[in-house]
Amino acid sequence: MDGQHRLGGIGVYTKETSAMLNVPFLAFHCLDEDEEIKFFDIINTKAKGIGSSLSRYLKRNNDNLSWIATQLIINPDSPFYSIGTLIGKRNKDKHITLQNIHNFLKLLTRKSDLAELPKEKILYISLYYFNEIKNILPNQWSEYKKYRLTHIVCLNALSIAGNTIILENYNFSSNQLNNTKISKILTNIQNIDWSSEGSLKYLKGVSSSNFLAADLVTSFKK
Repeated sequence: MDGQHRLGGIGVYTKETSAMLNVPFLAFHCLDEDEEIKFFDIINTKAKGIGSSLSRYLKRNNDNLSWIATQLIINPDSPFYSIGTLIGKRNKDKHITLQNIHNFLKLLTRKSDLAELPKEKILYISLYYFNEIKNILPNQWSEYKKYRLTHIVCLNALSIAGNTIILENYNFSSNQLNNTKISKILTNIQNIDWSSEGSLKYLKGVSSSNFLAADLVTSFKK
């Protein structure tokens, strides 16, 4: 099952050994696109397993946060466009996975009426929020080794903090975000030492993200 990538090896084996090899196989017939995606996901997660980022990508049409996370990676106007990877394979330039962004979005909308907004609106809010952070601290955003800003622990913290300030500055009657107020609040992130050798150097894990998020929310209210 799902063994088409083995055929080359089987061909080499039979050629080199002159042996006959019986290869049992299972085929699914006349599947539509959604069924193909479902079977592919089941086969690979229950057997060898596929990465969580690829699984999110495959589910993007049926899961709003997966769709939004995908857009945040493939949209050239997104701050994650140059540092995000769809399939979950990190390198020195692309260190943020689709699964990471999915988690940011969960934190950004957790236990909030924001989660009930249309996916296009959540995408707009997310784009605006993270782009504003990038615009305020462009060097810290682009220099992964020198600064902690785009490390997962810090982006999780910014997402948690964003949950608070976005909810406080979103008008559900008019479906409008107070961009001016959000931008003014976010300028406070300049007061934090984001350097890799600074006070954030040893932050790690969920507890550290929550700790930093609490500090951020406090600074936002000054």
